[in-house]
Amino acid sequence: MASNYCFKIKQEQDSTLEQLCSSIPHHVFIIGLAFQYVSPQGTTLESFHRSLICRRDWFLSQEYGPKAVSLMLANTGASPDFLRTAIDDILSFAWEINTDPFNLRRQTITLLVELLVQATDDDGSLAALNFKPASRSFIQSLKRVKLGEDEAFLPLKKRGRIEGLSSRKQWECSICLDEVLEGEEVASMPCGHVYHSHCIVRWLETSHLCPLCRHQMPC
Repeated sequence: MASNYCFKIKQEQDSTLEQLCSSIPHHVFIIGLAFQYVSPQGTTLESFHRSLICRRDWFLSQEYGPKAVSLMLANTGASPDFLRTAIDDILSFAWEINTDPFNLRRQTITLLVELLVQATDDDGSLAALNFKPASRSFIQSLKRVKLGEDEAFLPLKKRGRIEGLSSRKQWECSICLDEVLEGEEVASMPCGHVYHSHCIVRWLETSHLCPLCRHQMPC
């Protein structure tokens, strides 16, 4: 499903939110996401706003930062390739803002990410389907296993990749972009794609399409 993406990042001054967070004993980011999904004609099909409060040292760390941003963007329906680019840009902007002399003594820094996803003409008829959640019964029926315990149910291609990798580094979950490690629970989709169990459940609660191939699940 093709789409056009446009996003902006900026620092905001929100005295109300900053006052509410003044009691937190850490320097923090308040990151707001304003999301809008529109048809080729510009009709809004879906929109929401969510916020994330995170310690600045955690958010700027290589270990935690990419995962935090990817989870915030997970249910936007954006492609994995776009998400990788957006995550890098958001974290780079956060680094720049954090080192700005104007912000050095600020306990709270508020950022706003505005993301617009527009369906193109060739997929306009399917645009409204993107944010229809999968059925609860389907989500509950997903095959799940802890990596390293019983991988017999995994697709042969994915299973072969796992067997050829060391225990230190597994393949990457395309939703959160984090490595899938030994002992973590994964879930397999009917199309054969495998993700962290908690990541794909959260995704399917908003969209019934596979994040990678857009295969439609029961809804």
